[in-house]
Amino acid sequence: MPIVFGVLSLTSLEKLAEKLKQQKIEASKLRRKNERELKEAITISRRSSSGLKRLQKHLEHDKEQLTDINVEFNQILSRKESLERLAKTAQERLVKENEAKDQAEIDLANSDNEDIKSNAQYRLDIANEKIRELESEIQIREKAVQKAEKEIIEYKKSQSSTSQKIQKETKSKPALISQLRESTSDSAKLKKKLESSEKQVDRTNVALAKVTAKLEELMAKKRKAAAKKAATKRKSKKRTPKRKIAKKSKHKVSKKPKKSSR
Repeated sequence: MPIVFGVLSLTSLEKLAEKLKQQKIEASKLRRKNERELKEAITISRRSSSGLKRLQKHLEHDKEQLTDINVEFNQILSRKESLERLAKTAQERLVKENEAKDQAEIDLANSDNEDIKSNAQYRLDIANEKIRELESEIQIREKAVQKAEKEIIEYKKSQSSTSQKIQKETKSKPALISQLRESTSDSAKLKKKLESSEKQVDRTNVALAKVTAKLEELMAKKRKAAAKKAATKRKSKKRTPKRKIAKKSKHKVSKKPKKSSR
């Protein structure tokens, strides 16, 4: 609102200047408050945005890691099942070889024929050799199965740990998104408030500058009028004594005796 000075006295202008100074102080305080709040909102917004990006990156990484774990876990399960099948087959073959061994021993013990004994001994030797091989194979397979079982336990732990991380990150994501939206909205509102408070400060400064200029103008006129009045008064005082002296001089001259003519 523009200020009209035509009807304002010096006292009124001084009061208006004080009022505007107070308004300037309040407007400056409000501007600084809005600046702080906007800065905080922007900081929260940036932190939320950065946190959301970091969370999304971790989430994608953990999901990829869980996929890799699941693939390797399934491979280990398949390997364990394969080892168990091979061990079972070896066990079945071992049973048959033990039966063949027993039969060869019976034939060897009960036969008087050298050819039959020789054949029985040959079958016995072959059976013993295969039994040793199968027992060694079964031992290797069983150790491999045990190792696979330990790996499966570790992979299950990794699966559980990674799944929990993903679950936790997924739950925290909506809160960060909400915080980001809220801080972004607050930043926009506070930016408008700051612009409004800055305009208020500018308007107050302009009004105060005008009032101050008008005050200086009136004060200058007042000083000029006072100086003029003082000068007039001084001139008046100087003129009065001169008139008195002049009168006295005339009076003295009139009393001088006339010179006698010779």
